[in-house]
Amino acid sequence: MNELLWWGYLHTEGTLQVKRYFDSRDLEEAKESDFVVAVHGPWPAKNREEAITKLKEDLHGKNNT
Repeated sequence: MNELLWWGYLHTEGTLQVKRYFDSRDLEEAKESDFVVAVHGPWPAKNREEAITKLKEDLHGKNNT
């Protein structure tokens, strides 16, 4: 099975959001948003659930999420 590229961010309300990655503009726009605390990615994942797990791992050490 092919893995897709994903990226994600921590919203100011504390929720985690993951999205399919298409190009660097995805990350650039998120970094400029007032609603985004942290942006991570892109990384390969087979599905959305795997992408969320990876985002949680990436944020754990930095934000104690």
